[in-house]
Amino acid sequence: MILQCCFALFIALAQPDHHKFGLKEAQPRIDNTIRVCTYNVLNLFDHTNDPTLEGEFDDMGNNPGPTSIERCKELAKAIREVDADILALQEVESLEALNWFNEKFLNGMGYEYVASLDAGYYRGVEQSVLSRIPISHTTNWPNESLSNVKRVGPNWTDVPRGTDDIRYQRSPLCVTLQTKGGYTLTLFVLHHKAGRSTNWHREYEAIRTMEKVNEMMLKNPNANIMILGDFNAAPWDKSVKVYLEGGMIDSMSHRSTNVKYDEDAPL
Repeated sequence: MILQCCFALFIALAQPDHHKFGLKEAQPRIDNTIRVCTYNVLNLFDHTNDPTLEGEFDDMGNNPGPTSIERCKELAKAIREVDADILALQEVESLEALNWFNEKFLNGMGYEYVASLDAGYYRGVEQSVLSRIPISHTTNWPNESLSNVKRVGPNWTDVPRGTDDIRYQRSPLCVTLQTKGGYTLTLFVLHHKAGRSTNWHREYEAIRTMEKVNEMMLKNPNANIMILGDFNAAPWDKSVKVYLEGGMIDSMSHRSTNVKYDEDAPL
């Protein structure tokens, strides 16, 4: 399956009858394809104390505190039903927490290859990857300055006065995978800053992330690159348009076919 410059893939499971988007059951597997899924697991913390996470944000307290065994089982149930070959996750405590979850709750799924790097976020969560396909390279850019990002053209969100130091809130995780047959795929797993008041921050992060994608494409025009994760934005938001105008293909465009917005409006 060719995934060159794909945007995102998401499958929603076990939703009530009134759910607006997604599927209640995973689609059947298709031969000779790679199934990729992204899932914000909302504070997946293990049951081992991390002394660097104490006080207001405490991994053994109530904010967020350890993830219950019951919730871990429910997360694993959804993951097993999707049966993705590559699973991109957001809001994972650490590599140690991910390995704990993988070994205890996803046993037998074949996720032999694991990646998770500190994203530089004060609350102690990061992006991660579980994969059946070998991982050949992993990197990220925690706390990288975005102050030199240039937003050219109209309709950008105003930056709050007094803001002079702009950085990735949670650095994207960049993971390259290669199948035994030689097919190579690079993922940018991201989790953009949330909140309508921070549209401007997502715009800065999106521009810098696309700069990194373009650098890769210049080195290898045939590279297969996917950006996926939690965008905390709608298809018509400026931050999303940065990716679309940059050449990425929105694999979830069918979700917005009934939404009235001008997708051809300039950035």
